[in-house]
Amino acid sequence: MPVAARGSSAPPLWGSTFAPSPGAAPGRRPGPPQWGGGHDLTRYLCAAVYLDREYAKSLVKEVAAEPHLGVATAPACDVPVVLRHAYRANARRYNRDLLLAALLLAFLLVYSSGAPSGSLLLPLILFVAWGALFSFKLSTKYGSHLQDLRPDRFDPATAPSPLSPSIAARLQEIGQYAQGNVTTYSGYSPFIGYGTELESWSLSFDVTTSSGAGVTAQDFDVTELYAHIAQRVGKLSLPCLEIEERLFVDGETVLEDQRFLPDPLGRPVASVSPGRMDDLKRVPEEGARPYLVVHSTGWGGELVTSLFLRFFRSDSNLSVEAVQTVLCPLLDRYRVIDTLLPRPPVREVVALLGQTLVTLPFVLLASPLRVVDGASRDYWLSWRLRRQEKLITQLRRFDYGARQSVRQRAADRKHHRFFQKADSGMVLKTVEKRVLDALVEFAMARGIDVDELVQRQDVIINNGIIATQGARVDSSSVASGAKSRVAMNILQKIT
Repeated sequence: MPVAARGSSAPPLWGSTFAPSPGAAPGRRPGPPQWGGGHDLTRYLCAAVYLDREYAKSLVKEVAAEPHLGVATAPACDVPVVLRHAYRANARRYNRDLLLAALLLAFLLVYSSGAPSGSLLLPLILFVAWGALFSFKLSTKYGSHLQDLRPDRFDPATAPSPLSPSIAARLQEIGQYAQGNVTTYSGYSPFIGYGTELESWSLSFDVTTSSGAGVTAQDFDVTELYAHIAQRVGKLSLPCLEIEERLFVDGETVLEDQRFLPDPLGRPVASVSPGRMDDLKRVPEEGARPYLVVHSTGWGGELVTSLFLRFFRSDSNLSVEAVQTVLCPLLDRYRVIDTLLPRPPVREVVALLGQTLVTLPFVLLASPLRVVDGASRDYWLSWRLRRQEKLITQLRRFDYGARQSVRQRAADRKHHRFFQKADSGMVLKTVEKRVLDALVEFAMARGIDVDELVQRQDVIINNGIIATQGARVDSSSVASGAKSRVAMNILQKIT
């Protein structure tokens, strides 16, 4: 079973009955997920920007410095805090590269001059460069940058201050998305930030046929079904189970739509009202589709298993879509802060001396290019923003979707423990079983014939995948057909 977050006294978040039953007065809507109350992910990601140059650069370029893009979900992560550290990490590297570039220039000038003193100055310049590189590496791990991220010292409130008022304003905007219910995505998959898509399935059945003689199939609003499913799933006794309603909007379709983009030169909205969410449940659009999302967060917030559910009611049929995702733990190399000693051991100092000596020539030669890249970053940002504004104002074509997720970019693509994989499978099977049971309950309560749903679409459990006859299942290994092994019938639970 998933465990509570390390270093957190918050109890697990168990299923709640926030949704109203059909026919009842509307109740409290689900709020933004708390992701199990964990905060270790923020520490690890703050460390990642100091340990990984490319990760820190990409966060600033594709998230923090973009004034027009939406922001992807980052479970259990305080994104503005991570971005503040990313700015500081980039500034530290730029200052180091500037010093090394100056030393390289001095080395080349002395070498080309052919002065007799060069035989003494050249080794001295290389020694100073070696010392600068070694000091940078040592201070990164054992200075305040990573030491302040240790479990007993980490405080998000002490994150580095933004470098300018404009950066502070952008980070404030980005922080609002954590409390929102809209994801504006770019590209093929809308589920950016939620990890890897596993399996998906869909089914459809007639809701106009009555269950027997003298019984009339009752009409229903699809929002009632969303509420019923949420209520029944919310009663599951699964640790750290949370439910939210989330709208996924195609970033290429929002330019002319003031519902999702009030200001074409601003960012897409972070939230929509409950009324608008319900309207889109009844009449989904090509570029805007609402989902009921069930999350289970475990292993200190590092493992997030999600099931995305969408229901569409036509004149005669009800279609159901389900997509599974799992967000795996962070890469192991970002956890070094949990094993750092207050002072470097002699053995590590010696190893670091050797490592920096070997890499010194390559770092020196790369330093001028890195300095140019760092110095021109503001120029290229201004050029990119001017180009984006032309696309928006003149061509009226621009993709406002988020390009990457701060959390997912640093995640591994596989589970780190056998029990993590087992937990994900258990959660998905349990939730999907409850969803299908609740779907049958909902139909039977309204006098709708469920034979088509039950007899033609029996539940099959095969390799941890729920499938249905007559349904579409995206899977690499699924048993189906009349001779498939039936593991359980969805009516067995309720009859």
